[in-house]
Amino acid sequence: MNQIVPKSSLNFTKGGDALKHYTYQGDSGKDVNCYYCPNCTTHPYHQQTVMGPDTVIVRTGLLPEARKKFEVGAEIFGKDKMSWEKEIATTFDVLPPS
Repeated sequence: MNQIVPKSSLNFTKGGDALKHYTYQGDSGKDVNCYYCPNCTTHPYHQQTVMGPDTVIVRTGLLPEARKKFEVGAEIFGKDKMSWEKEIATTFDVLPPS
């Protein structure tokens, strides 16, 4: 479960300064910067350059209260979905149209 948010809205209370990152090329052909904890390798967020420098995708599913606070708005990258997974929202094969 992810939320697309302005980068300025992302605030770490602990460990944010220690995050490392790696970059790979996304389906758009543009870079995707993945940020992870060097101790446990959890990926709290990533930034797809195709979405601009001020937008990040936060893994809100990592938060204990995520299912209670955030409703599912859409499923993205449905092309990678397992055949047995149920559709829980409008599904896009890749990113939704802008």
